[in-house]
Amino acid sequence: MTTVSCLEEALRTDIKPACGCTEPAAIALAACHASRQAGGEIERLDVQVSTNLFKNAVEVGIPGTHGARGIELAAALGCFSSGEPPDLTILNAIDEARLAKALAMVQAGRIVLHLDQSRQGLHLECTARSRSGQGRAVISGSHEHIVRLERNGAIVHAAPDHAPTRSSKVLEARQALASQRVSDLLDALPALSSETRQFLLEGIEMNRKVAEAGLHNGGGLHIGSAYRTLIQKGWLANDVITQAKMLTSAAVDARMSGCDLPVMTSGGSGNQGLTITLPLSVLATIRHIPEARLTEALALAHAITSILKHHTGTLSAMCGCVVCAGTGLTAGVTYLLGGGLDAITAAVNTMTGGITGIICDGAKVGCAIKLVTAVDAAFQSSFMALHGVILPSSNGVLGATVEESLRNIGLVAAPGMIGTDTQILAIMTSKPA
Repeated sequence: MTTVSCLEEALRTDIKPACGCTEPAAIALAACHASRQAGGEIERLDVQVSTNLFKNAVEVGIPGTHGARGIELAAALGCFSSGEPPDLTILNAIDEARLAKALAMVQAGRIVLHLDQSRQGLHLECTARSRSGQGRAVISGSHEHIVRLERNGAIVHAAPDHAPTRSSKVLEARQALASQRVSDLLDALPALSSETRQFLLEGIEMNRKVAEAGLHNGGGLHIGSAYRTLIQKGWLANDVITQAKMLTSAAVDARMSGCDLPVMTSGGSGNQGLTITLPLSVLATIRHIPEARLTEALALAHAITSILKHHTGTLSAMCGCVVCAGTGLTAGVTYLLGGGLDAITAAVNTMTGGITGIICDGAKVGCAIKLVTAVDAAFQSSFMALHGVILPSSNGVLGATVEESLRNIGLVAAPGMIGTDTQILAIMTSKPA
């Protein structure tokens, strides 16, 4: 496989639309598959989730539910999904009838949540029971990777668990990208097909609609309107970085508050997709950078993010939006402004030296603040690199190449921060319901 075909396949695999946060969507998916295997009206649904999945699903608003939250509700909504085999848009277009059925199921205590503290990363199991039978679905490794389906104890479908060499297409695509040299990826960018370029631009269009919703409707934090006020009062300059932060944080605020518009994800996360697409589009617009260069910068940013998700895992103790997508954005900004491999290496290392280790304490409206940090750090790292600021590779966790730095970040995430993740979860679960 050529580098450009590897890159394009990975982009098509690891970038996709999702409605709502991808963790509740994955829970709804598993519940849907388990319910369909059981058949009939579901009398009880057991939902077992890993620590990382719990962390990223418990506090986010679910689209179409008037701001309601909760793992149990996401699972119940999955039980009442109809039509074609579902994907990450399963929480799209929830009507009042479906919501009422799901709420009744939760209130009747028919959804039972189990937290599996022995599991790290992305893993969930749903077991549905009805008078017709019993169904079980297991998702592991990535949000749509169904590794097991059972009907009345008999295996209907089985796939390898999340070993990176044998797993789902998403994980295989990430591994394939991670095996490429960044210099080869840069050489492949001009050869991107027109179809891939159009697909990447569609991500910007989709994500800008969510940002506009955040700016006009507020979201839970009203952070977009706060930025506008600060700009109007002269506390913040109306420059490219501030505009990028305003747009990105407004989009995240809306999404985490339950906005029902779809977003284009990156590396399994809608917030990561927003971190990449919106700042690059703002920069390209303000600097009048050609569309071809923008699409190539988007491809590079998404690719670096996917490589980092390969090293850190889909979910970890480290904030994927800041560390993974933020680092991808750094590379994309540097490329968009004309930087080559040396400048991209310097920018990624400056970013690595500044943000590695920022924790993930779950998906929530507060992620909007984390993305402000990511966007700001990404632009600053790129600007510094383009003006000769180069951190010595002997510093801390930095590597001599982009590839080495990305691998080192992964080692900090796992096994390095597994103990940190345990403590974060202990704090979260000790709070009143």
